[in-house]
Amino acid sequence: MQIRNRYYPYPVIMEDGDYYLGSTFTSSVRQSLDGYNVKLEIEVCLSDQKMKNMIESGQLAYVHHIECSHTCFRKAITTFDDKAEILLKDSEVNGTVQVCSFVVANRNIDKYTNDSFSADYRGWKFDIDKGCVMAIGNEYDLSVNKVKDDLSNTSSIFSIVKNMDPLACRMIIELGKEKIVVSLPEQTYNQYTSTQTFGDIQPIMHSMIIIPALLFTFSELIKAGDQLYEYEDCRWFKGLKKACNAISIDLTEESIKNIDAVKVSQQLLDNPIVEAIEFCAIGGASYED
Repeated sequence: MQIRNRYYPYPVIMEDGDYYLGSTFTSSVRQSLDGYNVKLEIEVCLSDQKMKNMIESGQLAYVHHIECSHTCFRKAITTFDDKAEILLKDSEVNGTVQVCSFVVANRNIDKYTNDSFSADYRGWKFDIDKGCVMAIGNEYDLSVNKVKDDLSNTSSIFSIVKNMDPLACRMIIELGKEKIVVSLPEQTYNQYTSTQTFGDIQPIMHSMIIIPALLFTFSELIKAGDQLYEYEDCRWFKGLKKACNAISIDLTEESIKNIDAVKVSQQLLDNPIVEAIEFCAIGGASYED
């Protein structure tokens, strides 16, 4: 986002600009994780009283422009508040994310003038079109790296196998040394493997198989209590601990007691239940049509 060297045919509040006297517009961005997603908390500070009044009346608005060249993601958030929270999905951004805030005309403004104009422009009047930039805040280059572990691909800490018992009729979950083993009845297993080439169905499979396996695992870890160290050398525990750390959750003897297993299990897989139900609802509607 290269905006600093652009020429404007009307006064604009900007860093090192001489269009206004004493009027400033600054912005700050705080970045944090919300599950696998990125939460941006943006706060702006506008000192020009006339512009602040125009924002209150809806003539002007704050616009936060967010861009990620790596994923070709672009988004503009319009608000009239000096604080904004924006959630970026893990799938939308990766690498460098550029953020810049503006004050923008929210409608056409005829004969705009301002007592804070510098001497060169004092008394001048400008016709401002909707969408024109009136003030430019700070630019930020944020580093966003994927934190989603291979956990969501199920292969890192889960092993989904066929139960060779011909009488098996339900899913069985066991904590092995290397992986969390999920045994499915033979026919169910064959049906499961046939769906693996369909990416859209993955959230459904995660909801039906991996979420219950995680709930079982967390239940066992909670029951272990001060014996949690018995699992620390297990490959699946190390992978699970790494995935939990990525969403700011510690797997320790103290913290495991208060863990919300249902919430964390969904967070670790990027909330597949919501996606699964949406997929089924859309599929059902298409089927009826």
